[in-house]
Amino acid sequence: MSEITPEKPIHRLPADYYSEPVSQRRIFPRWVTLGCGTVALVILIVLFAGGAWINSGAAPRLVHWFFGTMQSELFAACDRDVRPEQKTGFAAEMSTLQERIIAGKANSDRVVEFLQAMRDDQADGHVSSAELEQLTKKLHEANTTR
Repeated sequence: MSEITPEKPIHRLPADYYSEPVSQRRIFPRWVTLGCGTVALVILIVLFAGGAWINSGAAPRLVHWFFGTMQSELFAACDRDVRPEQKTGFAAEMSTLQERIIAGKANSDRVVEFLQAMRDDQADGHVSSAELEQLTKKLHEANTTR
Protein backbone atom coordinates (compact mmCIF):
# COMPACT_ATOMS: atom_id res chain seq x y z
CA MET A 1 0.00 0.00 0.00
CA SER A 2 2.86 2.43 0.60
CA GLU A 3 3.88 2.18 -3.03
CA ILE A 4 0.47 3.40 -4.16
CA THR A 5 -0.15 6.19 -1.63
CA PRO A 6 2.70 8.41 -0.58
CA GLU A 7 3.56 8.52 3.08
CA LYS A 8 3.55 12.32 3.17
CA PRO A 9 0.72 13.97 1.24
CA ILE A 10 1.71 16.29 -1.60
CA HIS A 11 -0.82 18.96 -0.65
CA ARG A 12 -1.59 20.12 2.82
CA LEU A 13 -5.12 19.46 3.93
CA PRO A 14 -7.17 22.28 5.46
CA ALA A 15 -7.50 20.35 8.71
CA ASP A 16 -3.70 20.14 8.95
CA TYR A 17 -3.37 23.86 8.29
CA TYR A 18 -5.81 24.84 11.05
CA SER A 19 -4.39 22.36 13.54
CA GLU A 20 -0.87 23.86 13.28
CA PRO A 21 0.31 26.50 15.72
CA VAL A 22 -0.20 30.07 14.42
CA SER A 23 3.55 30.67 14.20
CA GLN A 24 3.90 27.94 11.56
CA ARG A 25 1.04 29.07 9.30
CA ARG A 26 2.57 30.72 6.24
CA ILE A 27 0.83 31.41 2.98
CA PHE A 28 3.73 33.42 1.55
CA PRO A 29 7.39 33.21 2.41
CA ARG A 30 8.56 35.74 4.98
CA TRP A 31 10.61 37.76 2.45
CA VAL A 32 7.45 38.52 0.41
CA THR A 33 5.68 40.25 3.28
CA LEU A 34 8.82 42.07 4.36
CA GLY A 35 9.53 43.23 0.81
CA CYS A 36 5.99 44.51 0.17
CA GLY A 37 5.88 46.25 3.54
CA THR A 38 9.23 47.90 2.89
CA VAL A 39 8.14 49.12 -0.55
CA ALA A 40 4.90 50.52 0.90
CA LEU A 41 6.85 52.30 3.64
CA VAL A 42 9.29 53.80 1.11
CA ILE A 43 6.40 55.03 -1.05
CA LEU A 44 4.76 56.69 1.95
CA ILE A 45 8.02 58.36 2.97
CA VAL A 46 8.58 59.64 -0.59
CA LEU A 47 5.02 61.00 -0.76
CA PHE A 48 5.30 62.80 2.57
CA ALA A 49 8.76 64.16 1.73
CA GLY A 50 7.52 65.36 -1.67
CA GLY A 51 4.52 67.05 -0.09
CA ALA A 52 6.71 68.76 2.49
CA TRP A 53 9.12 69.87 -0.23
CA ILE A 54 6.32 71.33 -2.36
CA ASN A 55 4.76 72.99 0.70
CA SER A 56 8.08 74.54 1.70
CA GLY A 57 8.03 76.88 -1.29
CA ALA A 58 9.38 74.63 -4.01
CA ALA A 59 6.24 74.92 -6.14
CA PRO A 60 7.13 78.39 -7.51
CA ARG A 61 10.69 77.24 -8.26
CA LEU A 62 9.32 74.18 -10.04
CA VAL A 63 6.89 76.28 -12.12
CA HIS A 64 9.64 78.77 -13.05
CA TRP A 65 12.02 75.96 -13.98
CA PHE A 66 9.40 74.18 -16.12
CA PHE A 67 8.27 77.25 -18.05
CA GLY A 68 11.81 78.60 -18.29
CA THR A 69 12.95 75.38 -19.91
CA MET A 70 10.05 75.45 -22.36
CA GLN A 71 10.75 79.09 -23.24
CA SER A 72 14.46 78.49 -23.85
CA GLU A 73 13.67 75.49 -26.07
CA LEU A 74 11.15 77.56 -28.02
CA PHE A 75 13.60 80.42 -28.51
CA ALA A 76 16.28 77.96 -29.64
CA ALA A 77 13.89 76.68 -32.35
CA CYS A 78 12.98 80.18 -33.60
CA ASP A 79 13.78 81.00 -37.22
CA ARG A 80 15.77 84.04 -38.31
CA ASP A 81 12.65 85.97 -39.27
CA VAL A 82 11.56 86.18 -35.60
CA ARG A 83 12.18 89.71 -34.33
CA PRO A 84 13.57 90.44 -30.84
CA GLU A 85 10.38 92.38 -29.99
CA GLN A 86 8.34 89.23 -30.58
CA LYS A 87 10.56 87.25 -28.22
CA THR A 88 10.34 89.99 -25.60
CA GLY A 89 6.53 90.09 -25.83
CA PHE A 90 6.35 86.32 -25.55
CA ALA A 91 8.69 86.30 -22.54
CA ALA A 92 6.59 88.96 -20.79
CA GLU A 93 3.39 86.98 -21.34
CA MET A 94 5.13 83.81 -20.17
CA SER A 95 6.25 85.41 -16.90
CA THR A 96 2.70 86.71 -16.37
CA LEU A 97 1.38 83.19 -16.86
CA GLN A 98 3.87 81.83 -14.34
CA GLU A 99 2.75 84.35 -11.72
CA ARG A 100 -0.92 83.54 -12.39
CA ILE A 101 -0.27 79.82 -12.04
CA ILE A 102 1.56 80.33 -8.75
CA ALA A 103 -1.29 82.53 -7.49
CA GLY A 104 -3.83 79.91 -8.60
CA LYS A 105 -5.63 82.30 -10.95
CA ALA A 106 -4.84 80.66 -14.28
CA ASN A 107 -7.56 78.98 -16.33
CA SER A 108 -6.32 75.42 -16.74
CA ASP A 109 -8.20 74.85 -20.01
CA ARG A 110 -6.53 77.86 -21.64
CA VAL A 111 -3.12 76.85 -20.28
CA VAL A 112 -3.54 73.36 -21.76
CA GLU A 113 -4.58 74.85 -25.11
CA PHE A 114 -1.47 77.02 -25.08
CA LEU A 115 0.80 74.08 -24.18
CA GLN A 116 -0.70 71.95 -26.96
CA ALA A 117 -0.24 74.75 -29.50
CA MET A 118 3.33 75.22 -28.34
CA ARG A 119 4.00 71.49 -28.69
CA ASP A 120 2.50 71.44 -32.18
CA ASP A 121 4.50 74.46 -33.33
CA GLN A 122 7.76 73.00 -32.02
CA ALA A 123 7.15 69.56 -33.51
CA ASP A 124 8.99 70.33 -36.73
CA GLY A 125 11.94 71.95 -34.91
CA HIS A 126 11.28 75.42 -36.36
CA VAL A 127 9.15 78.27 -35.04
CA SER A 128 8.37 81.00 -37.55
CA SER A 129 7.44 84.58 -36.82
CA ALA A 130 3.76 83.90 -37.51
CA GLU A 131 3.77 80.85 -35.22
CA LEU A 132 5.33 82.86 -32.40
CA GLU A 133 2.68 85.56 -32.85
CA GLN A 134 -0.06 82.93 -32.61
CA LEU A 135 1.55 81.48 -29.49
CA THR A 136 1.76 84.94 -27.93
CA LYS A 137 -1.95 85.48 -28.65
CA LYS A 138 -2.87 82.12 -27.08
CA LEU A 139 -0.69 82.98 -24.11
CA HIS A 140 -2.39 86.36 -23.75
CA GLU A 141 -5.80 84.63 -23.86
CA ALA A 142 -4.66 82.26 -21.11
CA ASN A 143 -3.52 85.23 -19.03
CA THR A 144 -6.72 87.27 -19.42
CA THR A 145 -9.29 84.48 -18.98
CA ARG A 146 -10.45 83.62 -15.49
